Amino acid sequence: MHTTQSLTEGVGIMISIIMLVVLLKRFGILSKDDSLLFSKIVLKITLPAVIFSSLAVKSFNPEFLQMSGIMMIIELGMMLIAWLIAYLLRLERAAMGALILVSSFGMTSLLGYPIIRQVFPNNPMAMEEAVITSEFGVGLLLFILGPIIAMYYGSSKVVVSSVLQSVKKFFVSPVFVALILGLLFSLFPEVKNNEFGGSLLRMFRLIGGANLLMVALTIGLILEFKEFKEAYIFILIAVLLKLAVKPILAVALMGGESFTIMMREIVFIETALPSAILAVVYARQYNCRPDIVSKTIVVTLVISIFSLGGLFSLFF
Repeated sequence: MHTTQSLTEGVGIMISIIMLVVLLKRFGILSKDDSLLFSKIVLKITLPAVIFSSLAVKSFNPEFLQMSGIMMIIELGMMLIAWLIAYLLRLERAAMGALILVSSFGMTSLLGYPIIRQVFPNNPMAMEEAVITSEFGVGLLLFILGPIIAMYYGSSKVVVSSVLQSVKKFFVSPVFVALILGLLFSLFPEVKNNEFGGSLLRMFRLIGGANLLMVALTIGLILEFKEFKEAYIFILIAVLLKLAVKPILAVALMGGESFTIMMREIVFIETALPSAILAVVYARQYNCRPDIVSKTIVVTLVISIFSLGGLFSLFF
């Protein structure tokens, strides 16, 4: 099946489930408070299972770190572009920080893995590329620079201990632990090929199979459509930066022959995803306009339904 068709179907499946959850919430079968439980299941159980089972079956390829480096360059470039536009538009300080947060970081883990799994079914190399690119290229910067940006532009001073605490959360999180264990497990083929190793992998694949449903439940319960008029200019700029400029920048930086077509497709998908939900956590914690950050996340999520497949078919 052509990758563009697979992407369209993958996004379509995800959105269909999300819309079903929105309906279930509307009829009172589920509530927004349930999202806390499902998000914990994703971050602590199903997502780590996906990461471990994806990395354990392949030998680690150091070339994938090059993709992480490219992703870091894209993230830093988007921060600079967002800051420059905010400066030229003379946005107030907190709004400037908010624009940098929503334009730079995306849902590469929460939404990216389920989509890539749908686009590249039964392809462990694709998932390995996605995991390494996302966790080292996006996750690390998000946990380091995210709180710094929110503190600097919000109402709080930059506190080194708070930044270190955020970094510590990344390195002790189940996601990062699963990444390290998956890489270690891949180094010992005699373990993964015996009866115990095979059973362990099957168990984690089974748990990871529930990740798409858990993610859709989480997003569907978080999704709310509220008044956006007072922030429409900010949101419009953020949408253009996050869903158009960022993936186009990825295409420009990965045009060399050293990258395979699958590498370019994966990085493109990860850069074209909606703004990271963790951005609103930092914005709320340090009073960096969490109101417009949360609205922008919702809008980028809805628009990415159409922009992701459209831009993908345009470039690939």
